[in-house]
Order: sequence, then C-alpha cells, then structure tokens
Amino acid sequence: MYYSETEARRLVIEAGHRLLEKKLIARTWGNISARISRDEFIITPSGKAYDRLTPSDLVKVRVSDCSYSGSVKPSSEKGVHAAAYALRSHVGFIIHTHQYYASAVSAECRSIRTAPCAEYGLPGTTKLRKLVETCVRRNPYENIFLMARHGALILGSDMDEAFAKAEALEKISKTLVESRVRPREYAETSPFDISKINIRALPFIKVVSDPYIMECCEKGKPVGSYLDDFAQIVGPDMQVVDCDEWVAERALLGYSTNQSQPPKGLKGMRPMTGVLDLMGGQHSVLNSTIGRNAVLVKGVGAVCAGKTQADAEAIAMIVSKNCAAACYVKYAKPLGLVDARLQRTIYLTKYSKQMDKQV
Repeated sequence: MYYSETEARRLVIEAGHRLLEKKLIARTWGNISARISRDEFIITPSGKAYDRLTPSDLVKVRVSDCSYSGSVKPSSEKGVHAAAYALRSHVGFIIHTHQYYASAVSAECRSIRTAPCAEYGLPGTTKLRKLVETCVRRNPYENIFLMARHGALILGSDMDEAFAKAEALEKISKTLVESRVRPREYAETSPFDISKINIRALPFIKVVSDPYIMECCEKGKPVGSYLDDFAQIVGPDMQVVDCDEWVAERALLGYSTNQSQPPKGLKGMRPMTGVLDLMGGQHSVLNSTIGRNAVLVKGVGAVCAGKTQADAEAIAMIVSKNCAAACYVKYAKPLGLVDARLQRTIYLTKYSKQMDKQV
C-alpha cells in the first residue's frame, strides 16, 4: 500500500515510539520507513534519537537510486529499504530492528525456520545491501529476515502487520536462546565498589548481571564482538577480570591487567599499544581499538562505563545482548578484529558525535 506523505511521516514517528515502548529498538539503533509511491519512501534520519524526531526530520528517498534532497541525511541503511521495496510491490512499511533476542540469534549467521538469514556485510555498505537483496529475492514468500550479526528486517503491508511480525520473531528467538542457556547458580564474591573506578571521560558506571553475562564471566575468556553494535559501542572485545576495582578500571582504559598491585601513578603504567589518555587529557574518548566501554568482572557481572547515565544503560543492554549471542552460537565465530576495529573507529569519529550534538 502507499501512504500519503503526511501520514507516512506521522506513522514513522509513531512507530519509533512504539518500538521504544516494546523495547524492540533503543536510542537511534535500527530504522523505519513507510512507502508513499512506487518509487519513493519516507525513512528515519541518521543518528537521531526516536523520541526526539519530528516529521521534518524524516527524509524522502527514491527507491531506484536512493537519492534524496535536503540537508538531513537518511539512515545509512536506506539501500536495504530501497532493495526490499523494489522487490516487493505489496510492502508499505519496513522496520529494521536490533531487537534483543533476534539479534542474538542472528549472530549464528544461519536461517531459522521462520526467518531466512542474509549473509554478513558491514553496516551501511553496498555489500550489505546486495546481500540482503539476494536473500529477499531468493525467499519470495518470506517477509521476516535476519541480518547476520546485525538484527532483523521486517516487511509489512502496513505498520501494524510489521509490528506483529517483529514481536512474533522476538518471541521465537527468545525461546531459541533460552533453550541453550540453562539457569544455574554462580559463585559469589566480595562486594564491588564502583566509586573506586575513576575515568573522567566516562564518569557514569552501571553494573548489570543476568544469566548470559554471568555465564560469560564464569567461562573466564574474553568475549568477542558477535554483533555489530557491540563492536561499535563497546569495543572489539571485552575482557574478563577478577573482582578487583583497580583491575577493572585498567581493563576499561585499555591497560594490561596482569599487574597485581597498582603503581603510584599513571606515569608508571605501560599502556597497550595505541591507548589514548582517558583521564582528562586532550583525548577524552576511547581509543577505537584499545579502550573499552565495558568489562566483565567474575562473580559480579558487567561493569559498563559511559559519558552519561543513558550511555551507561545503553551499553549495559548491548553487553547483555552480545553475551546472549555468545552463549547461543555454536557454529559462528566473533567478528574479525579488523572489521570490529573499523566499526569502532567509524562509530567514535562520526556517528557518536551526531548523538553528542543532541544532548
């Protein structure tokens, strides 16, 4: 179906609020579009929070060539939406989510009974668009798709149908993940005092634990990036350390954690290659390949550090989702280090700055 441009803009805004409410998306992650003609659709912009969007923030894009007018940039995944509209004349509404359980299942890079899986491509690239296009073309009777290591693509004739499919996928995906992670008791440790962690650039600390996080803590091995948003927002991987506030702080900063006692000052610490100054110097952001926004602490959970409380909470959710993916996968490995570092660099130098401007 085709919407009028006015209604399309209204429904995309409404859909953003509904997705946030149902926790199928968070912050600026994912994207939404509504079709207004055979060759045009309205889509969410790049790097703007859903709860702050206005109709004028949305962008009109052509299906045939992804061209648009105006100063507002459309979502970097506009090509994925355009490819789906080009192949499915009946589709009037598309939701691309990073929903929790479907994303975890997508890390396996395999189709499930209800959703074919598009092969992996870096976010926003022509390669990703072509791979999704191929998957949609090969499955003409399917309208729910996994995007490997990324999330889900939901095609609907209208907004309500797209929502129903997204919720159905999440329910099925939750069952799949929970079938591989059995609840059990974990060893208790002494209390962890977050006030002892002092990183000026990342002053907000949140500790979170759940069965997936604690399972990864118990294994004691670094957790790689199974999902794109983890690589971008947390780092290429995440260390597992003993219950020691100083060691946890070093892991967040990117310093070696093999010393048992802290030196008298940072001058005596030898950082891993390429670490930046996070203690208030001129470089007040995490290094794209060394610093991290989270560390796993044995018996405690994930210690997540952000510039704001909202950042810390978002990081906690991403860490949990990536740990769920790590627990779920049997046949896939984490992202390669080169791809993970590239995504981290792009996020810190471009995308996160767009978010900072909105604060």
